[in-house]
Amino acid sequence: MSSDAQRFDSHFRYLPVLKAQSDWGIYLTDCGYTSIEAGSPYPPKRHPDAYHFDWQKGRILDEYQLVYITRGRGRFEARGLRQLSIEAGDVFLLFPGLWHRYAPDVATGWDEHWIGLGGEVAKRIMRPPFFTPHRPILKIGVDESLRQKFVALVHDIERDPAGLPFSSTGRVLEIIGIVQERIQNVGREPRLSVLIREAQSRILKHVADAIDFASLSRELGVSYTTFRRKFKQQTGAAPAQFQNAIRINLARELLRASELSISEIAARTGFETVFYFSRLFKLKTGKNPSAFRAQSRKS
Repeated sequence: MSSDAQRFDSHFRYLPVLKAQSDWGIYLTDCGYTSIEAGSPYPPKRHPDAYHFDWQKGRILDEYQLVYITRGRGRFEARGLRQLSIEAGDVFLLFPGLWHRYAPDVATGWDEHWIGLGGEVAKRIMRPPFFTPHRPILKIGVDESLRQKFVALVHDIERDPAGLPFSSTGRVLEIIGIVQERIQNVGREPRLSVLIREAQSRILKHVADAIDFASLSRELGVSYTTFRRKFKQQTGAAPAQFQNAIRINLARELLRASELSISEIAARTGFETVFYFSRLFKLKTGKNPSAFRAQSRKS
């Protein structure tokens, strides 16, 4: 269905939360999308009382919500924050127990898509440094593939409201993960971001090989200084540190699941000497390889 066809459509579903879902740690409380045309009242009055609000009073929720605006513009306020502008391509976050209010511009209206979630896992995901009430507006841009994920989730819940109590949370995590990936790349030059992802893929495919990162940067058409700086910005680690982290993770699995000797594992994961491998492994895990293997097999 095209965006124009859906502009005059509105779908949403509010869901009961069963004890098993609460024990699961994350659950979907509601989801929906709707188009608010210019000059239309807001919010629409078909929502339950706990979700309905007016601009004068605002609202407090018991859940987290992510609201994605894909057309139009509007305004947002929350306790402790000045009024903020919302544009198409923005996601804004609502946190449980925090007063807020928002509305589209009367002159434009807007198209909104949202998911609500709760649970202990949700609390861990929706906390700093990933998300924070002090920065509720996330500028990720209008992304049709992301919009379609909101739409697909709503339609599947509408078709079978009781049938997706656990698998729906996988969809929710995917949406939140995409949002986080988008904001991680905000402000970065698109070409460089693509080059860094290509470098990551190269390292992952050749984790045990010696890689000359200066040569790799030249091959990608960027200076090594810029390459190293952007790589660390995007991954949180310098290229060599990134490769060593992958090697250590591979070594963990080989120590747990294989009968290879420590020397063989050092060689298979790309370390030049068993001494350097053992020293770095202990630095990163707190145990030398032999002690790690013994403990993992005992447990």
